[in-house]
Amino acid sequence: MSPTAHLRPLTRAARLAALLATLALPGCASLLRRTPPPTTPRLIAEVTRVLDVDDPSPGYYRQRARLEVMGPELDPVLAQLITAPDTKDNVRANAVTLLADREGANAATVLRGVLAGRGNETVRAAAAAGLQRFVADSPVVKEAIRAALRDPSERVRLAALQGMDVEDVAFIRAMVPREENRQVRAVARQLVTLFEARGAPLLRDPRGDLRTTGDDSVARIVFHPSTPDAAPSRTGALWVEMPGGHTLVPLAPRVEVVADVVPAFFDPQRRVVVFEGDGQVQVRDLRSGATRTVGPGIAPRPIPFTDRFVFLRAAGGEAGGGETEYTVLRSTFAGATPEPIGTLRATAAAARTVVVGEAADGFVLRGRGITPFVLPGPYGQ
Repeated sequence: MSPTAHLRPLTRAARLAALLATLALPGCASLLRRTPPPTTPRLIAEVTRVLDVDDPSPGYYRQRARLEVMGPELDPVLAQLITAPDTKDNVRANAVTLLADREGANAATVLRGVLAGRGNETVRAAAAAGLQRFVADSPVVKEAIRAALRDPSERVRLAALQGMDVEDVAFIRAMVPREENRQVRAVARQLVTLFEARGAPLLRDPRGDLRTTGDDSVARIVFHPSTPDAAPSRTGALWVEMPGGHTLVPLAPRVEVVADVVPAFFDPQRRVVVFEGDGQVQVRDLRSGATRTVGPGIAPRPIPFTDRFVFLRAAGGEAGGGETEYTVLRSTFAGATPEPIGTLRATAAAARTVVVGEAADGFVLRGRGITPFVLPGPYGQ
């Protein structure tokens, strides 16, 4: 089992176990009878009764668990409740969430229709959250969630932000200047900061430098190129601009940057910066000024929710098709000796622009032409 799997909602097996544990209660078997099956009107009435709650209780979740493991006959019932004009909004919102959790037939299409409409904002927010289950398999779903960043409801925009990933950073940056809600704007900015650390390209300032997001109150990473802007790969100097903008901390005089992806990031407290310079991965403590060389490598990236990071080191020799085999190594902000945790194949450009993206059970390294490499989670060894 994946080390992060327990962080997700209950698996179907766990839900089934919860169901079996409650079957002894009076009336609990009615929804699971198969001989004879319930008539559609009866099933609609029973499902409506279960979902007609505003403040879910433990009893609600027990009954909902029984619905969740029912057969495919439930999916059209949920779709009907979602689309029927006379369905109560709380029932509709709970039906949206249940259909998504079941990953029911036609669920993505039904939820996209809800999100594109102008109905109740709670229902639309539930659709935005539910659609995130289908993002990996559907570019159309991804576009629907991106479009929801312009929804008139801040609840829907917040739900849509939860479905964003590293590749969506341009859409999030575009929403920040127009966002009037303080909470939504703060969440959007935090996501941009996280995604920049995970490998998103940085924006160029008026001087042509690449700079991480933030104002003068926080430390920022700055890359000053010394080669032409037109080149896909540029070389330049890397430093940290300390709060106030008056103090510069040099990191490396020679750093290679591809597609505006800077090989450097802060720890969550911005006390430590991990960076690559002259082909060496290094860690600098901004409080003490001490710099530790981790070893040869490129493209350092954080492992989310841990004090660890990974980087790539060419294993030697061509892997074919212009690709190189890279060893993926893991180290810590505190100075643990790097340890290999696997290998991947990539072109030189793809390796330097690899990102830490989200997957169903955790986080992965991915990039152009790269088979996603699963990263160990917070409880991994």
